Amino acid sequence: MALMALGTLPAWLTLTATVTAVVVTMVLIAATAVLSFRLARSRREQNERETTLTKFSSAVMNSGAMILITDSQGRIEFVNDRFCQLTAFSRDDVLGHSVATLSATVNLSGTETGVLTNFLDCLQPHWKGELLCRTNGSTPLWTAVTTSSVLDDDGQPVNYIVSAVDITELKLAHERMEQLALFDSLTNLANRRLFQDRLEQALQSVARRQTQIALLFLDLDQFKQVNDSLGHDAGDMLLLTVADRLKSCVRTQDTVARLGGDEFTILLHDVSDTKDLTMIAENMLASLKAPIRLKGQEVLISTSIGITTAPADGETPDTLMKNADLALYRAKDKGRDQYDFYTESLNNRAEQLMTLERELRHGLRREEFFLLFQPQVDLNTGDITAMEALIRWQHPERGEILPDEFIPVAEDTGLIMPLGNWVLQQACMQIKLLHQLLGRGVRVAVNISARQFRDPGLENVIDFALRTSGLEPRFLEIDIHEGMLSDEPEVARDQLARIRRTGVTITIDDFGTGFSSLRQLRSLPIDMLKIGQTFVKEIPEDGPNTDIATTIIGIAQQMEKQVVAEGVETEQQEYFLRMHGCSLVQGYRYASPMSFDELYRYFSDDSERELKA
Repeated sequence: MALMALGTLPAWLTLTATVTAVVVTMVLIAATAVLSFRLARSRREQNERETTLTKFSSAVMNSGAMILITDSQGRIEFVNDRFCQLTAFSRDDVLGHSVATLSATVNLSGTETGVLTNFLDCLQPHWKGELLCRTNGSTPLWTAVTTSSVLDDDGQPVNYIVSAVDITELKLAHERMEQLALFDSLTNLANRRLFQDRLEQALQSVARRQTQIALLFLDLDQFKQVNDSLGHDAGDMLLLTVADRLKSCVRTQDTVARLGGDEFTILLHDVSDTKDLTMIAENMLASLKAPIRLKGQEVLISTSIGITTAPADGETPDTLMKNADLALYRAKDKGRDQYDFYTESLNNRAEQLMTLERELRHGLRREEFFLLFQPQVDLNTGDITAMEALIRWQHPERGEILPDEFIPVAEDTGLIMPLGNWVLQQACMQIKLLHQLLGRGVRVAVNISARQFRDPGLENVIDFALRTSGLEPRFLEIDIHEGMLSDEPEVARDQLARIRRTGVTITIDDFGTGFSSLRQLRSLPIDMLKIGQTFVKEIPEDGPNTDIATTIIGIAQQMEKQVVAEGVETEQQEYFLRMHGCSLVQGYRYASPMSFDELYRYFSDDSERELKA
């Protein structure tokens, strides 16, 4: 078919071509607009990405944390400025090198068990922990590290990002806190907490390995005297010296600890037999006996040691600590520079003492105690010059208990304070009543315990007893055991001076047992000396105790003090004492201890009996 000329095309076809051209044009315009928009948005997003990257880069470079980026093998590709500041490494020093080169090669004290020290170990997808980081100096850094990984499309790591914060100061502070928590701040020995932990571990080892350990308790006998006379600095030096000497007596695997004050404990591992323990204990006693020079003076100290073993004596820390403590107390009872081993009988005795302590407390509340009085006689005139107040315990089940059984328990537990104060108060009140009934006066002697004597408020206690009872001070005699004066003479002198201010009579009881010097005695404000029945009972037989009794009488005469002999029971003893110039006596030869009613009848039945203050 022949083609038609363009001009002769049908109208509808011409219109269609025109519309198509318009549509194409519009599509092209729209496409151009869309493309332009997308290009503009792409440029904007690129700018935003570049801005974001700049921000991130600035944040990384100026971060307070050290930032490292490594490849998948741990080779360092990037470090920030903070890394260079803290480690003193330049970028050239570390870039391209393995991150393992940052691992510290020294082992600092306090490194925790299980803490990684190799930086390669932290290159994991997600890891947090503490690492020791090497520096370009001599001191490594403790760092808190966080790592993450950058993965490729297959999920394989291509980079690791390591962020590390310097925690060295925090770590050192923690170590110092641990040191304070586990070690004695003065001696650097293990403290109670660490010692108990090691004891628990040792007991577990004993159970596994079928071995034996030993626990030793020690305390010093003259520590308080050194502290009071030479000062706390000298006391600290003494403790340091003792710590060093004790460490020199044991092996490195053994533990020496200070529990507090002058109390030390020692844990010995792999002990074979009692002979080894005996040798160690004797070495310790010998070592501690050597003079210690403090503030220009040579100081001699002694100690007591209690010993227990595991598993023979117990299998728990509490049991062993208790057993060693019991053995220590028995060693102390034997005298100075002694050691003793725990036995089952000690445990039985401890249970008895605990029961006795509990009953003592009940007895005080229930007023089960009472006083007896024993006269003191003047051989020259036959007159009663004084009465000694003696405490007894009327136990509801056991009957009358003598003071020898319960006074030591009261001393150890502190119950002696209320008990002693009760005796003082009752003695003053009852003797005042006796004065009122008889119309004449007699002195009453009251023994003061060691714990009471150390009480700075004793003067006030005495004054209160006198005021509330109405007893004149001249009718009260305070008896002080000589042993209380020899350990701390300066403190004792001051206390005696305070007691003297109340106006009472002061007597040294059991003289001859405390090793006081004559010069020391002359400086003390005392009125009388008492010869204890230990020395009197052997009179008139020849022997050291008889000689001591004679010497005491001579000392009292030299000092122009009165002397009283206690425990006189025979005519021969009375004759001997009279011939040697001792006219004041007390004992069963003259009268047994009496209750208040018996005492009143004792005087009332003999109207001619004279009483002298």
